[in-house]
Amino acid sequence: MRGSTHARRRLADRVKMLLASDLSRRWTLAEIGEEIGSSPVYLTQVFKQVEGMPLYRYQLQLRLARALDLLGKMDDLSALAAELGFSSHSHFTNVFRQAYGRSPAEFRQSSRGMAPLIT
Repeated sequence: MRGSTHARRRLADRVKMLLASDLSRRWTLAEIGEEIGSSPVYLTQVFKQVEGMPLYRYQLQLRLARALDLLGKMDDLSALAAELGFSSHSHFTNVFRQAYGRSPAEFRQSSRGMAPLIT
């Protein structure tokens, strides 16, 4: 049983390394499975068991964490959204707001110590 647990951990770690290797790519389960050498169904089951969250949510969290890192370095939020594999600026903004409670622009303004612009 211990070997099985270790093998599952290694599989989940390989998936995490793959996802982190290209944050702009929107990997499908089939692509991940092909790259790792495992079925998509098995991957999703193992990943959720080992990491405690679905694979797609983990990938989204990786991309959002990268967004936090790049917000202060990139002025063009549409370019940032595209770089991180979001389908549009509005999709990126909606997902970011759900995760962090404010839009990327509001987050950037508050992190720079600026009051948000009132329009």
